[in-house]
Amino acid sequence: MMTSFQSRILSLIAVIALFGVSTGKTFAQREVLYEQYLQNPMAINPAFTGVREVFNMTAIFRRKWFTIQNSPTSQTFAADGTFGNGKFGVGFQALNDQTSYFTTTGFSASFAYHLSISDKWKLGLGGQGGINLLPVFDVGSSLNSNNRALGSVGIGAWLRSENFYVGLSKPELLSQSFGMQQISFYYRRPLYLMVGGSYDLADDVKLLPNLLFAQEKDYKLRFDVGGRVWFNEKVGVGATYHAGGGYSYGGSNINYLQLSAEAMVGRNVRLGYFYSTKQIEQFNAVGTGPKGIHELMLKFVPNPNGFQKY
Repeated sequence: MMTSFQSRILSLIAVIALFGVSTGKTFAQREVLYEQYLQNPMAINPAFTGVREVFNMTAIFRRKWFTIQNSPTSQTFAADGTFGNGKFGVGFQALNDQTSYFTTTGFSASFAYHLSISDKWKLGLGGQGGINLLPVFDVGSSLNSNNRALGSVGIGAWLRSENFYVGLSKPELLSQSFGMQQISFYYRRPLYLMVGGSYDLADDVKLLPNLLFAQEKDYKLRFDVGGRVWFNEKVGVGATYHAGGGYSYGGSNINYLQLSAEAMVGRNVRLGYFYSTKQIEQFNAVGTGPKGIHELMLKFVPNPNGFQKY
């Protein structure tokens, strides 16, 4: 039986999810969702769907200005679980981004098959599909646009043991036409290689290093490197440096640092705060306002099977 506190948490997640699926004008791709891969690896690799073998829900609230009322915000929601004795994973993700120059609304569902290849290793193979609602400008018109639901398809693989993982994925396979709008020059179809693990530094100290390589359309190779340290599986702090890639103005890359702090609230709930010194999707065309962005995370696991490292 769920307690009243757990019921309130579920209600809060449901409210955030409804914000995430609200409709609106959409211009960009899912860069905001992609950059949350440390909190939600399923964002860039559908093969991660069901890896944790229990039902998970993660909601992230993103805001640039806390001192200005009604300033732009973004919400993402992800949920996944397994069936068939853990062999199959299913998941859902939603994004409503209003913090970038162009706003974005997207939905996707994912499926993964997990098989044991040895006593220590498992391999997950996954695919995802969804839609992005985009106002595409017609050729010959600079004022009028038609809202279109453009498809999104991605694939991935995730090889893992108890203390190590490597994932290879391409979350967007389709090449889309955006008419005359500027997003045509920034549309990305990234290829990701993600490597990480879990190592005990002491009895109650766990290190989770992470390394990501990303090759994006018309961009140089990008890499992220960092890690998180968990103390007694209750409190975690971390930092990741993102080198290169991303939207830019004048052809320069966006390099930035992300700092994180997380805490377990009981056995079912994890809260997190993340600060990035720059937002990956900004164009940097105007040098006004803060460059950084704040993120608040709420993760809920109804029936956890132990500490969730990823």
